[in-house]
Amino acid sequence: MKIVFLSPPVSVINGGIKHIFRMAETLIALGREAVVFEQSGRRPSWFLSTAPVVGQEIFEPGADHLYVLPEDQPHILREFSRVPQRKVVYSQNQFYGAQGLGGREDYTAYGVSAVLCSSRSIYEHVRVRHPSLPAFVVPCAVDPTVFRPAPVKRDEIVFLPRKRAIEAAYLRDMFSFLHPEYDSWSWVSVDGCSEADVARSMGEAKVFLSLSRLEGFGLTPLEAMAAGCVVAGFTGIGGREYASETNGFWADEDDFPACLEGLERAVSLDEAARQAYTAACAPTLDAYTPRAFEKGVADAWRTILDF
Repeated sequence: MKIVFLSPPVSVINGGIKHIFRMAETLIALGREAVVFEQSGRRPSWFLSTAPVVGQEIFEPGADHLYVLPEDQPHILREFSRVPQRKVVYSQNQFYGAQGLGGREDYTAYGVSAVLCSSRSIYEHVRVRHPSLPAFVVPCAVDPTVFRPAPVKRDEIVFLPRKRAIEAAYLRDMFSFLHPEYDSWSWVSVDGCSEADVARSMGEAKVFLSLSRLEGFGLTPLEAMAAGCVVAGFTGIGGREYASETNGFWADEDDFPACLEGLERAVSLDEAARQAYTAACAPTLDAYTPRAFEKGVADAWRTILDF
């Protein structure tokens, strides 16, 4: 059976797209036949992948196909509901998933037979919202060969403002006003950057300001931890799965005074405290390794293909 992943346009920088390609790669490594369908047949330029890509001009539906559909693309779900082949949803954000339903009762209305979930919170959501469908957790992964500390850390705060652009400007202004003693610190936005550039910026920075919002999981703060950043900011809800008192200076959603306080605490850590923080993050990162992702993929697909 050929497993065909349906991807949104790869020109969009989105961690969910990266994991679609990673899952296809993992299935191929496990001896399965897998490809990624992208409307224009384009490969992603912002991260590296070996997964084969097919476009509209060379894609032909086959009787032996199984389609993996993104949860937040209603046009894709509608289009493939018309074909008789088996369909699985890869859910990476339950909040955006409501857009994909398009008023349907649940995913079974699109002919979906199972749901892959990239976090426990998504899994719990699926058990409530789509109770008749089998669901499987495939944990996200941080690649430590990509996200790792640079030999020398700089007085920099790296941040990704895409989901909280207004909040990012507000927090930066307020932090500068409240703490002029840190005016020498640089703020580095990684919005629109490739995976390699994000990893390099995180590796060189001492602090990561988490601006997560409405996340199914929230991978970026974990990547920052792996790169040796001290993390402060918001969990985006999905990040509650891994957030703790030892691995970040976390603030409740939209609690800006707490976020500013946490950011100051992160910036003010001395080298010994930073090393202790890095050690405290290790157990968290151990749960989200490429090996854990690969095991999740293997376990889930073994069951799905045995249906």
